[in-house]
Amino acid sequence: MPNAATRPSPPRADAPSNRLDWLAAMLVGAATFALYLASLAPSLTWAHQGADGGELLAAAMTNGVPHPPGYPLYTFLLQGWLELVGLLAPGSDIAWRGNLLSALFAAGSAGLTVPVIGSLLARQPLRWLWASLGGLLWAVSPLLWSQAIITEVYSLHALLVILLAWSALVKPQRLWYVVLSAALGVAHHLTFVLLLPAALYALATGQSGRRRWVRPVGALLLGMSLGALLYLRIPLVAGNGPPPVNWGYADNWQGFWWLVSGAAYRGYLFSTGGSAFFPRVAAWAYTVTMQYTPAGLAIALAGLADWDRSSPRLRNFALLWIVPVSIYAIAYYTRDSEIYLLPVVWMMAVWLTVGLAVIGAWLQRRFTLQPRWNALLWTALGLAGILALTAGRWSALALREDREARDYLSQSAQVLEPDSILVTLGDAETFSVWYGVWASGDLSRHAPGLVPLNDSLYQFDWYRRLQRELHPAIPAIDQSAADVVAANVGKRAIYFAELPPWVAREQLEQVGPLWKLKP
Repeated sequence: MPNAATRPSPPRADAPSNRLDWLAAMLVGAATFALYLASLAPSLTWAHQGADGGELLAAAMTNGVPHPPGYPLYTFLLQGWLELVGLLAPGSDIAWRGNLLSALFAAGSAGLTVPVIGSLLARQPLRWLWASLGGLLWAVSPLLWSQAIITEVYSLHALLVILLAWSALVKPQRLWYVVLSAALGVAHHLTFVLLLPAALYALATGQSGRRRWVRPVGALLLGMSLGALLYLRIPLVAGNGPPPVNWGYADNWQGFWWLVSGAAYRGYLFSTGGSAFFPRVAAWAYTVTMQYTPAGLAIALAGLADWDRSSPRLRNFALLWIVPVSIYAIAYYTRDSEIYLLPVVWMMAVWLTVGLAVIGAWLQRRFTLQPRWNALLWTALGLAGILALTAGRWSALALREDREARDYLSQSAQVLEPDSILVTLGDAETFSVWYGVWASGDLSRHAPGLVPLNDSLYQFDWYRRLQRELHPAIPAIDQSAADVVAANVGKRAIYFAELPPWVAREQLEQVGPLWKLKP
């Protein structure tokens, strides 16, 4: 095995990044953005668990509050981005603009991966080549790629996760970087706090002295406090109007806490029971393995094994990074909980790059190859593998031809009548309707006065209050969807996005993708 001179080394404290690392970062970011742009969804999409996109866009366009925990940072950035692209490309599709923002965030995360890995491979010849491989491997992982081409919150989460790793590993002496990354991360997605123990460990163990924990703890607490301040956006906008997308109606403490604490989703946490535990672990293992293939996983584990021998500090950091997130993803029993494994998948890309460098160093010693030629050879092999992964995954991931959600809106617009009521149940249909009414206007232009109601949300007091204030003239609007239908039969046309269990089938007729209540 390689000696200490050829092994990947831990970063030197606050070492200046090589200019080539940052040049490579820009090239990797540009190449990644080109890939995502070529595979970007052209409009609203339901693919890759992306139904929330319609709701996020509607919240941004109405200055509202999206689903828990409210995503104040993302909503703020999305609002500005939609406005900016609207000025630069008037008439462009609203959902396409949101998809493009996700591609930018994800490409940025791939680019930022390069200086992180470059610092970890500081003693490697042509380290920027190895680091570029790591950035590209991360870019083509299905978990990241799927979120980079739709409107969702997770590409920004990925970028902020890597910003935290960069600040803790590459710039540990400049704690204001840590303050910034912690503030942005907490202001965006609360699962970010699961990574803070790893960051704290990296910061504290990179220093000496009895008080080495004090300043990092202070920096992280300050960052978390600053990030929490951005949640003040929620009560400020909740009572302003109110906006039609207004989860929790959080102009009071009860609604605010319900929203930011994720009370609606607590039942999914640790709800699997003993019989579902092993299937959940198996799902975790499958997700992790398929990101870089079983062969890639083996090389990644070789990289972790090298850290175990040569740098216990990095080994401990990596385990603190992946274990809390993995436990959460296993315990949180939803159909899309694997998306929380993004930090784990990123760490695997780092391990994989380190593993390739370790194997390359061993072969260099075994066959007396020149270091530069060895690095170039492995880079060429790595690029060939990345291209093969990209080609093999294109048909499953690329969305440039996806039109299912857009066709649903178009067909619905053709049958809906002005001042009608449309009752929805599932996320995909509900959030598409919200997008069509309050974001793109695809539905409101064809059916002015359309009233979208979600049957599932009527269980919450805040939703009934919101409907009462939005539509005070509609009878029974603050009671239940069934009561609204009963009170408005013959007064308004009533449609359903799905067959409701409380309406007899013979009372409905199918019109396009919807069901209309017979008068």
